Amino acid sequence: MPLTTDFQFDVFLKHNTRDKLKVRKLAKRLKGPVLRVWFDDWGIQSGNDIYLAVERGLEASRTLVPIFSSAAGVTRSQS
Repeated sequence: MPLTTDFQFDVFLKHNTRDKLKVRKLAKRLKGPVLRVWFDDWGIQSGNDIYLAVERGLEASRTLVPIFSSAAGVTRSQS
């Protein structure tokens, strides 16, 4: 049974793209009958506006879980 019915998702996983594989594993472990997980691979469909899909996912989630790693502070260098 989900923790609450007030939200579509219990957990929104926020991560750096470089951590995608690790976060996907985490999302699969968390997802189940108790936790409803928003993960970008599952919440953004081909052709969707990415920013709008993320915003809707955040609004529909009870908790934001930021994933921090060494990649979290990495930015692309500007040419």
